[in-house]
Amino acid sequence: MRFRFRSAAMALAVVIGGVAPSWGQTDPRIDPKTGQDRGVYPPDVLFEFQHVRLDIEIPDMSRAQFTAKETLTIAPLGWARSALTLDAGPGLTISAVSLNGVPVAFTKGRHTLDIEFGRSLSLGERGTVVIDYTAEKPGGGGAGMTFSPDDMDTPELDPMCHTQGQPESNHLWLPIHDFPNARMTSEIVATVPGGFRAVSNGRLVSIGRHTDGRSTFHWLQDKPHASYLITLIVGKFDVIDVGGQNSARPGLWLPVYGPLGSADILRRNFGNTADMVAYFEKLFDEPYPWDKYANVICRDFSAGAMENTSCTTFAAFGATGPRSMVEGTNAHELVHQWFGDLCGYKSWEHLWLGEGWATFGEALWAEHKRGKIGYQRAIMGDAAQARIASRRGFPSVRGRIVNNVYRDPDSRFDPAVVYAKGGWFLHTLRMDLGDDVFWAGVRRYVHTRRFEQNETDDFRRCMEQESGRSLEKYFQQFAYRPDLPRLQVDLAWDEADSSLKISVEQTQKISEESPAFAFSLPVLIDLGEGRTTTVSVDVSETMTTASFTLAQRPNKVIVDPDLSVMCESKIRTPLAPGISWWIDQVMTGPTLFARVQAAESLREAARMAIQEFASTLEVEPGSLPDALADARQLLVEPASREIP
Repeated sequence: MRFRFRSAAMALAVVIGGVAPSWGQTDPRIDPKTGQDRGVYPPDVLFEFQHVRLDIEIPDMSRAQFTAKETLTIAPLGWARSALTLDAGPGLTISAVSLNGVPVAFTKGRHTLDIEFGRSLSLGERGTVVIDYTAEKPGGGGAGMTFSPDDMDTPELDPMCHTQGQPESNHLWLPIHDFPNARMTSEIVATVPGGFRAVSNGRLVSIGRHTDGRSTFHWLQDKPHASYLITLIVGKFDVIDVGGQNSARPGLWLPVYGPLGSADILRRNFGNTADMVAYFEKLFDEPYPWDKYANVICRDFSAGAMENTSCTTFAAFGATGPRSMVEGTNAHELVHQWFGDLCGYKSWEHLWLGEGWATFGEALWAEHKRGKIGYQRAIMGDAAQARIASRRGFPSVRGRIVNNVYRDPDSRFDPAVVYAKGGWFLHTLRMDLGDDVFWAGVRRYVHTRRFEQNETDDFRRCMEQESGRSLEKYFQQFAYRPDLPRLQVDLAWDEADSSLKISVEQTQKISEESPAFAFSLPVLIDLGEGRTTTVSVDVSETMTTASFTLAQRPNKVIVDPDLSVMCESKIRTPLAPGISWWIDQVMTGPTLFARVQAAESLREAARMAIQEFASTLEVEPGSLPDALADARQLLVEPASREIP
């Protein structure tokens, strides 16, 4: 799922304030009254959920109601079982339940359906549970099933409905195990009023026409997926296919469903989808795993888009906004078809295995289309959000990518943490391992963990198997631990012994629970005339110093030019020759990261220069225009001027 902010102010509020509720001053991991662990752990999966079929009839699109028959195929796990509990929302009224054709007793709670079999279903025995029910207001407001009324002033906007299951909302419209630690195949047979289309996961088996004008759409998702990915959208649509035999991905149906009259803008906004599929197939070394890839524009959608298996739902901007706005979201949701849908996650604790990867996928697509600058710009944006997130919230959970502490599963979808920091984490792993090893590990993960619900350690082990590296500490520090290292890096040139002195201080709070981070900080040294060398400072303590003997004074020194360490850093150097280093780096730095770093350092150097210059005149900085002018001149000609 991708968030879409309505304004820059809204985006800033989320980044600064966070999606999660305020925890106050109480450690959210522990109930202060009882001492209870507040971590959220996956519920038991007592049955193998093999297949769910839903026969649903929506008689009137202007009313939020329907009738349905659900057929759920199950098999007990562990030992024989005589009862089944499903999640079922308050808008569902159950009229009958049967097991293998025999009526059984049931109890409907507010959000549960408890079924008593009347006998034990033995190991190895398959059970077919049939549930007849009606639904009245089965969700709404973007959760469960949302009905959008006819817009009488806009002829192309007819009534429609759509579902949204992530994180735990699909039980509002169908009884289901509503948690991501199980997979099943699914089937939806939807009967809708004349003129409407029903779209769902998988392949379209058939369309039946009734004499009274109604239509029945039969969709089958015959490869298992998590229940939150089951979807149904009903509306009147313009439908185009952005694939075809002459596309980059012949043989794959790529329909786009949008409001009536939107066909041309849909072709413009989604026209490169086939190119995206082909690119990611090659990158992941895994064919697109589903029968089709549809994009469906929905009214009243609660987020930017949602990666339902083979059938992404999009907010209205997909048919109204410019292609540049749609492109990143399209890449994000497509990457989810591998990361999140094919290779799932066992709980919301490991959500970053989907959202971090999808965010990283946006950067990868930018790299493919716009080169290194496009990629670096995307990663730099992720890093900026992650750094802000590392300073908000309670210290024990601040900015943790892998985190099972939450009061509501929606709060796990923090765009600055599981999205942005998750994407940055993957970038740093790529920089650390190198492309060949990184992609070998990723492909091992995709090939070996497909159709599984995974934990972060499953991904780590695949990367270790390909790299030969022990990555447990790396993951523990940057994925599981809160916060980020905050670095004060001091650079100095010692003319006496021709050496570059580098000091790295970790300024974040160090405690028994949060020891100093350990990492290797790369430093690029430019000696001029195309000669460069890279050294590393191995950091594991609060203060680390290193000295490197060089043949000459460097033209510039660039700390971590590839943004390969997840940290927040401030870099200082004596104002001469430091300012000349920064100005040169702004103009000729090897990466966008390096140029932005230099601009930030130059700004800090300017502040220091003004303060230093004003102090020699015994005035307050900023009080004398002439002093400020002289200070600015100091920055213009740094090579020939010295601080008085």
